[in-house]
Amino acid sequence: MNATKHPAVERYLRDLRAALRDMSRRQRDELVAEIASHIEQTLPAGASDAEVLMALDRMGDPEQIAGAERERLGIDEPAAGWLEWLAIPLLLIGGVVIPVVGWVIGVIFLWLSQCWTVRDKLLATLLVPGGLLPALYLSLFPSTMETCSSTTGVRHGQAVQTATRCTGGQSTAVTIALIALFVFLVVAPIFTAVRLGRRLPPPRRPQLRSRLTGPQALTLCIFGIALGGSAVWYYLSTRPPGG
Repeated sequence: MNATKHPAVERYLRDLRAALRDMSRRQRDELVAEIASHIEQTLPAGASDAEVLMALDRMGDPEQIAGAERERLGIDEPAAGWLEWLAIPLLLIGGVVIPVVGWVIGVIFLWLSQCWTVRDKLLATLLVPGGLLPALYLSLFPSTMETCSSTTGVRHGQAVQTATRCTGGQSTAVTIALIALFVFLVVAPIFTAVRLGRRLPPPRRPQLRSRLTGPQALTLCIFGIALGGSAVWYYLSTRPPGG
């Protein structure tokens, strides 16, 4: 098996490419190809897992390799600042606090930042536009009400109910689909926000991990879960019986 096809090597090269996110595509491709070629030349065919891990350890940490390449090219290492830490909460709850406009501001900050790749930015922008706002709107959207009517007849001189017919309301399949959609609309923006926080470059990234993956990411999770839970509670409490 080609050494570069080993899962550990693929993960190493993927981490290296992520560490070079602030460089041009050509610079990234050239360095990753050079490192991959060196790994392939170093490892014998059919190398064991232990040999692969030892070779990668000798290559050095991807962040260190990226730092050395930046120094050689005279490129300043990107660092997360107020722009990034404003972009993340605005993407998540900005559209709720300031409907639509808050999320749009978050998108602008996201694309102005140099800390994330184009792929990260596209995912954060297009996965669930509006952040948690669509989930809030869905929870407030009135469900179709079920109306029932009954017919009465006379039996033994007394009026009795002979038939009841109900129309409207949601089928079980529709209810399940709406619940699944609501869960997605809540979970996806939270996932995106946490992912953006974890993919911020050093020197902030070690601080994130040393504090339970970061107070910022934790705060975003708490905000999202609290808002999502409140929306679910409101949705369930305002639904008419049998709706």
